[in-house]
Amino acid sequence: MTSAALHIIIQRDLHRSERFHLATKTTILEELVQRIQRGDPALTSDEVNKSMRLADTHSLGAPDPGMEKPQEKTSWRDTIFGRKRDPRREEVELEAAKKMWEEALTETSDKLTQDRRSEVSQPSTISAVPPSSTTTPIQAPQKSGKAVFY
Repeated sequence: MTSAALHIIIQRDLHRSERFHLATKTTILEELVQRIQRGDPALTSDEVNKSMRLADTHSLGAPDPGMEKPQEKTSWRDTIFGRKRDPRREEVELEAAKKMWEEALTETSDKLTQDRRSEVSQPSTISAVPPSSTTTPIQAPQKSGKAVFY
């Protein structure tokens, strides 16, 4: 019962929004027709094309060249049992992953060798004061009655 009520509400809202879209398209096209009939000198082909795109009339005729190709259909069997994977595609994905892994390893090893070279090239500084006397002691935080969440 609830499902049917929700379905009806959703359908009502979809129809209302579709009516608004159609009314907007109609208004845009009627205004364009009036401007053409009056012979408006300021009307250019770019404005006509813009109005046509705004009214979304390009979908009425031939398909838009920028549209994606249609999705292939998925059968119930594929939905339940899963689609069989193409072994050639898996090989390509595996090779791409191996290539990325190798690039990451070489990049990391290059960075490590550069860091080691910079450490060797920098002269070490010797201080008269031992490092233990220059550090400040770290105190543990005091316990409070309030709960702290991290």
